[in-house]
Amino acid sequence: MKGSIESNSRSLKWEQNGELAQKDLSELIERLKNVESEDTSTELSRLSTKSNIKD
Repeated sequence: MKGSIESNSRSLKWEQNGELAQKDLSELIERLKNVESEDTSTELSRLSTKSNIKD
């Protein structure tokens, strides 16, 4: 089991402006949605949609 955790772990990439890279942000939100309560997952989905909107 430890090997599978190590093979899936990696550092998050941060952009020059201090924000999390879009791909890493999307992956993080999806992982959190899988382990959080339904209410929290709904809020994460909302934030995910907001984070995908380009300025």
